[in-house]
Amino acid sequence: AEGPAREAVEVIEAESGRLEEMARSFAQFGRLPEGPASEIDVREMMDYLVRTHLPPGVQARLKAPVDLPAVTGHHDALSRAFANLLLNAADAVDGEGAVTVVLRAVEGQVEVRVLDTGPGIPAENLASIWEPDFTTKARGTGLGLALVRQTVQAHGGSVAARNRPEGGAEIAVRLPAGA
Repeated sequence: AEGPAREAVEVIEAESGRLEEMARSFAQFGRLPEGPASEIDVREMMDYLVRTHLPPGVQARLKAPVDLPAVTGHHDALSRAFANLLLNAADAVDGEGAVTVVLRAVEGQVEVRVLDTGPGIPAENLASIWEPDFTTKARGTGLGLALVRQTVQAHGGSVAARNRPEGGAEIAVRLPAGA
C-alpha cells in the first residue's frame, strides 16, 4: 500500500498499540497482585530504578539515609509505580536536566520524593494530574499517575505533587514504614 493507505494502516497500528497498552493498564488498575506482600528495601529499589530508567543525558541523584526502614508491599507494583514517576521526570527535563530522588523516614513512613528540573506542572493542571484520563502528552494514555496513586493508596500510602520554588516539579510518595 502506498501514500494515504499506508498512512492509515500506520495510524491504526499505532492506535491499536496504544489501546492494548491502555487495556493492560486498566487490567492492573486498582488491583494489587495476588499473593503475600514482602519486605521491600526502598533504597535498593530506587537505586536500581534510577540507574536503569533515566536516559544517559539526565543527571541522576539518589539521596538516602543508610538506615531507611523497609516497607511491606508488592515489589512489582511499587517498582512499576516508581519507574513511572522517573520516566515522567525524565520526560519533563527533556533528556538533559537533573532528576533527584530523596528518601527519608518521616513520622512512621518512608517518603520518596522525585524532583526534576523541568518546567514544572502548570498550576491549572496540579489538581488534575492524578485523574485517570489526564494527559498532556500526544501519545499518553493518561493512566500513568492515576496508576501510581492507586498503587500507593492500595499500600496504605499517599501521593502529593507540587512545583518547587526553584523550578521543576516534585512528586512525593509516602508509604507506611515497617515490615
